[in-house]
Amino acid sequence: MPINSNLIEAIVLTCLEADPIDFRNVDEGEVRRALAAIRRAAKRPGAALRYGVTRKQFLCACGDLTKRLTEEHLIVGYGYHHGSTTRVEKVHHVVGQERGVGIPEHVRTEIRRHHVCSSDAEVIVFHNHPRTGAEPDWVYTLKTLLHDSPIASNDDRKVLQRYAFNAVALLRQVTRQGEVLFYLGESGYVKRFQFPPLLPLLAHLNWP
Repeated sequence: MPINSNLIEAIVLTCLEADPIDFRNVDEGEVRRALAAIRRAAKRPGAALRYGVTRKQFLCACGDLTKRLTEEHLIVGYGYHHGSTTRVEKVHHVVGQERGVGIPEHVRTEIRRHHVCSSDAEVIVFHNHPRTGAEPDWVYTLKTLLHDSPIASNDDRKVLQRYAFNAVALLRQVTRQGEVLFYLGESGYVKRFQFPPLLPLLAHLNWP
């Protein structure tokens, strides 16, 4: 196993974050509607849901769609904070390559526009890490030790930092308004990741 600071940081932050989502007892009807919208959204700039779906059912659909695919996908749900969940009303879906997926400019623009359109506006950003079986053995050893929990990369956390740790986003978190939430699908699990890269901050503080 290659030992480097970024890998150690990824493991530590993964252990500090919440467990993967339990998708037992989801509403299968909502999941099917979310799946249909995600598939439509891959063929045009965006797909609207006639009737919104809640965050858990939306993420279940994201996980179901991508868990056996060999390329990375970016799926973005736009909606509104609703009690303890999000009501998703529109979707963007971007198909990437085996080891990466970018955020097109029209998606970046929509995330920024939607998030500031009202205090309860919320955005869910999901992407997957495919496992093809061609990875080094140490990857699977590490994942076994972490109970197959999805591990966000340093690049994943840099994107989170850009959208969830700017002045507006931090103020909205403090005041419990709508947020930009990030999720990763890997090995059949979906998990929220919440922390930005910490090593640059520690280096700035001259932490040993």
